Amino acid sequence: MKILFRLNYHTVPGQSLWLKLAKIQDGSAGRFEQVLPLRWVNDHQWEAFLELDFPGPLELEYSYQLREEGNGMHLDEWGGPRMVLADSSSHDALCLKDTWCSAGTVDYAFETKAFRAVLPDRGSFSKPMMPKGANHRIQLRMAAVPEGLVPCVIGGVIELGNWEWRHAVPLCEVAANVWQACLYLPTDWRIEYKYGLYDPRKDCAVSLEQGENRQLGHREISDRQWTEIRDESYQRHQDELYRATGLAIPVFSLRSDSSLGVGEFADLKPLADWARKIGLQLIQILPINDTTSSHDWTDSYPYSAISVFALHPIYLRIDDLGYAMPAAFNKQLSATRKQLNAAAQVDYEAVMKIKVSLTRAIFEKHGTKITGSNEFREFFEENRDWVLPYAVFCLKRDEFGTADFSQWEDSAVFDAERVEAMADSSHEDWSEVSYHVWLQYELDRQLSDAVEHLHQKGLALKGDLPIGIDRQSVDAWSAPHLFKMAAQAGAPPDAFAVKGQNWGFPTYNWEVMREDGYAWWRSRFAKLSRYFDAYRIDHILGFFRIWQVPLDQVEGIMGWFDPAMPIHVDEFHQRGIGFDDQRFCKPYIREHFLRERFGETTDEAKKTYLDDCGGGIYQLRKFVSTQRAIVDHFNEWDLSDPDVATRMKQLRQGLLDCASDVLFFEVPGSAGTLFHPRCSLQSTRSFQELHSDTRWRVDELYVDYFFRRQEDFWQAQGYEKLPVMRQASSMLLCGEDLGMVPACVPGVLNELGILSLEIQRMPKRSDIQFFAPRHAPYMSVVSPSTHDMPTLRSWWKEDPETTAAFARQMLGESFPAYQLSGDLATRILKQHLESPAMWAVFPLQDLLAIDENLRHPDPDSERINVPAIMPYYWRYRMHLALDELAAADDFNARVSGLIQSTGRNPE
Repeated sequence: MKILFRLNYHTVPGQSLWLKLAKIQDGSAGRFEQVLPLRWVNDHQWEAFLELDFPGPLELEYSYQLREEGNGMHLDEWGGPRMVLADSSSHDALCLKDTWCSAGTVDYAFETKAFRAVLPDRGSFSKPMMPKGANHRIQLRMAAVPEGLVPCVIGGVIELGNWEWRHAVPLCEVAANVWQACLYLPTDWRIEYKYGLYDPRKDCAVSLEQGENRQLGHREISDRQWTEIRDESYQRHQDELYRATGLAIPVFSLRSDSSLGVGEFADLKPLADWARKIGLQLIQILPINDTTSSHDWTDSYPYSAISVFALHPIYLRIDDLGYAMPAAFNKQLSATRKQLNAAAQVDYEAVMKIKVSLTRAIFEKHGTKITGSNEFREFFEENRDWVLPYAVFCLKRDEFGTADFSQWEDSAVFDAERVEAMADSSHEDWSEVSYHVWLQYELDRQLSDAVEHLHQKGLALKGDLPIGIDRQSVDAWSAPHLFKMAAQAGAPPDAFAVKGQNWGFPTYNWEVMREDGYAWWRSRFAKLSRYFDAYRIDHILGFFRIWQVPLDQVEGIMGWFDPAMPIHVDEFHQRGIGFDDQRFCKPYIREHFLRERFGETTDEAKKTYLDDCGGGIYQLRKFVSTQRAIVDHFNEWDLSDPDVATRMKQLRQGLLDCASDVLFFEVPGSAGTLFHPRCSLQSTRSFQELHSDTRWRVDELYVDYFFRRQEDFWQAQGYEKLPVMRQASSMLLCGEDLGMVPACVPGVLNELGILSLEIQRMPKRSDIQFFAPRHAPYMSVVSPSTHDMPTLRSWWKEDPETTAAFARQMLGESFPAYQLSGDLATRILKQHLESPAMWAVFPLQDLLAIDENLRHPDPDSERINVPAIMPYYWRYRMHLALDELAAADDFNARVSGLIQSTGRNPE
């Protein structure tokens, strides 16, 4: 039998396509696999021609793979292997006209969980009719088909209706979002055709897809051939693409009379009722994992979880636990609720203290009954692999008074057998272990209940996946081999954090993770998908390369990207740069700018912290030679005296600035041969005082390092890891791709169907000051703010010059008022709603900005996080209760009308 594989895919020089083929005869025992190169036909087509000799039917399983020269990238098409039955008894030739299956096709996005709650299920499937003489099967992949319509095919031959809409050929759905028709078509001439939408009630096509006509070229290879045209996707018009609206709000920020000083999972239900009322279809929240490390307010940081699986006990609603307790218990609960709910912000420590006290009281009274129940035992067994180590970690943390497991004496190193022994009910620690397991059991029940309520209301829930783990976490304790514990993850400098960010998390040991197919990540996504329909991947750029800061440094600016291709010492010479290790890699400290750096403390700095090397040159003394040593030194001072505190802060920052005034970092272990340039080195005194010719050459090297040489390498890194994350669940992936974005990132995200994030105040192009939402790609999320930024109203009054530029460029307004008016806020929101992006997601604070009577009187109090401040107290809480928000009829009507006027959220 002759078999022609012809694939539609646009390639560029350096790319090639391959066929991964498995022939299956007589079951799995007769399976033969091979990988074959396809032949380039033209810029849009590749093919392979085979002749197989076999008796009877042969099942072919195959898929395509894209390869790229230079970076070793191998990318398999999306959706798993294709199947076709080759039967030499009925045909002697098989022509397979395939289209590359890209996860970036909008139909695959519509198949994710995010749309199951908002798009109706069509129900049953059927097989296409097989008319006599049929020699073609046409297969279209199309999701989100408008209710009451079906796809159809129409073309320039009589068998396809001769472009007569009443004679278009309707397709039938043979599997979810897969549509087929079988028919006869001539094979000896070119046919033009299109897909359209067909109304069975009118027995007629009612619309056609956009774009040029499709071409079905000459394909006659035998007079007894069968042709499959497969996996083409419908080319929708812009106004046919589904566009929806969502709300962003941390769970801890929700306010209700039923909660206990903090938003709880149960509060998601009244929030969903209100969201549905005004026409929203998605609720986006911040991470909800347990962050209990120090038992103080610093645990409020939601991106520093002690477990990537465990939920935070702060979100538990005590009243919904359903255990009978004495009157004194209920009296304490009621009194504390009144006190904590009166607070303008979350009192993290007070909330955690009372919730721990109350849940321990419940467990002390009902623990035996709880742990003996079938439901509890079932939860424990299903989640044993993570919940038992987590519970033991919590026990040890409290026993030793620290989450730093290196201080846990004989428990410092994870011992799986000892941990497993604690699951025995006769073990002396079982009571404490089972208490922490029970909390997770109840949290799972309450969150699952809230999620079910959201789905009943037609809303999707979007979670947030932190890029890192806390170095003092159960994950680092139980699986340290998966992480680089000697490194700290962070972010390079940007407009919001000029010294970069150091999150303190260990970075990932991707080489080790690759060995088991990234099993830790796959389990993490499986757990997330239990609750979420979509999720935001925090700092998705970390899957291409992570910003890594050595442990002996503090500020993010002292890091470099990992992995990255460093600069070899020979390259300096090749570029005409006279490399000098002392001048380029050691802190540049000179007499003439010391006073600028240290102010009134200059003499003290010279006397105590700097060595005079002569000629106006200084160096840091050994006890403050790194930023970590500097910080540790000043942490020992008593700063209770305000004057002393001011002096010490100036000295401390001056020394940190001295330590960071370098041009290049030597790669550890490279013996002085490999180097990374310091990010933003142009701002250093060291750079500014280079000879002008050297300055130009160093700047060129810097640009090449950050914006040219790494691109193919980083692209391969993204394609190696992100497909695994995409395949691990059916959730919709949304990337937080802000900051210093490599040029390869948009293409990778687009191919993998991962939505980008577009922020009006953070354009990704360097030649514009603000991003216009109307230019957003469809596969994206647009938003006026993020939790790391000031709200619209707070930002508006930060910098009048920037605000004036925004008002002029984005709104056509001159001389804007100091305070953002409700009308201008409405216009900003409308710009986002009118954008072509799939999702427009608004922080609640920015939605409220349109109503000058309802919004918070102090916009600065609505800030969730300031990235430049570490640690920061995450305690923002709505100034309105959820029932007050639901009763704000004028505001709700305005938001609902605004959404409807822009054509979003079609029913």
